[in-house]
Amino acid sequence: MKINNRFNWDVMVVCKNYSFAFCMMFSIIVFQSCGPSKQKTTPEVRDITESVYASGVIKSTNQYEVYSTTNGILKEVLVKEGDTIEPTTPLFIIDNTVSSFSTENAKLSMELSKDKIGPESNTLRELEVRLKLSKAKMDHDSILLERQRNLWSQQVGSKVDLEQRELAYKASKTEYEAIRFQLSQSKLELLKLYQQSVNNLKISEKQQSDFTIKSTIQGTVYSILKEQGELVSIQMPLAIVGESNRFEIEIQVDEYDITKVKPNQRVFITMDSYRDKVFEAVVERVEPFMNERTRTFKVISKFIEKPPVLYPNLTVEANVLIQTKAKALTIPTAYLIGNNKVLTGPEDTSTVVTGISNMQWIEIEKGLNSNQEIYLPLR
Repeated sequence: MKINNRFNWDVMVVCKNYSFAFCMMFSIIVFQSCGPSKQKTTPEVRDITESVYASGVIKSTNQYEVYSTTNGILKEVLVKEGDTIEPTTPLFIIDNTVSSFSTENAKLSMELSKDKIGPESNTLRELEVRLKLSKAKMDHDSILLERQRNLWSQQVGSKVDLEQRELAYKASKTEYEAIRFQLSQSKLELLKLYQQSVNNLKISEKQQSDFTIKSTIQGTVYSILKEQGELVSIQMPLAIVGESNRFEIEIQVDEYDITKVKPNQRVFITMDSYRDKVFEAVVERVEPFMNERTRTFKVISKFIEKPPVLYPNLTVEANVLIQTKAKALTIPTAYLIGNNKVLTGPEDTSTVVTGISNMQWIEIEKGLNSNQEIYLPLR
């Protein structure tokens, strides 16, 4: 490259007035401005793959956070981290004295109601005695009425005596029916009260059981988040549990790429825990709900052959293989202008039709041939 005399003079003038370092920087800038105007290349035939990048974590299958169903003080921690658990295994006990008293009161109320419908019930015994007496009186009045009728048929006695016997019998019969109805109603009411007290006890015992937090799965306690004596609420997780030795990959895919990701696609996984190793997985499901804060979708994948040791929350980087194409005409992605333009001369652009792409290469379906030169646009 030739440097004209005007350049030499300008550099000398600058160097007289400024530091040497500044002169060097100025010279480099000027030299670069005099270099080749643009880099160029030609399209290249190669195999190309398109993939979607995402990051995420390892999760235990059916992993979930254990929450308390009530507010209170953490009275007991019944498990340790790493313990194996079964469904309904007790994990924590929450202290709530008021609930204990309520259960005891409900039990006493049920026992009292049970006594009232039993053979020793004072209320029912009193009504049964009254019923027996009223029946005896009704039977006696019935006999006296029958006798009076016989006498009246023999022209003995007066009609007033007969009417009085009839009234006495009707009165005793009415009293008997009334007491019998009262006894029947009392039994029903006491039975309902007893059943109500049984239900109240069940409700109270259920509420009491809510203070014992149990596992819903068979698996492992991976983390305990609260200590004995701490205040807990229904919004605070107490532990993290999940299945033992069964893991899945949870990655977050940007909404821009989510329509490309489908079940059964291959996924290539790298982890800091296994450097320089790539593990293969397959997409199991795409959860159809976007996280509005991160604008991502959760994608769950399963290892085809899982690493020998895994733990929940290990970080992963994933590339979901979308499609591949052999012997495609490609150019470096840096040479594409916008979505469909390339420089075919220092100042000339041509329109192209693109296909699949990745971070380095993009397929050209139409608009270029393998011998055509293209130029790197200024950025």
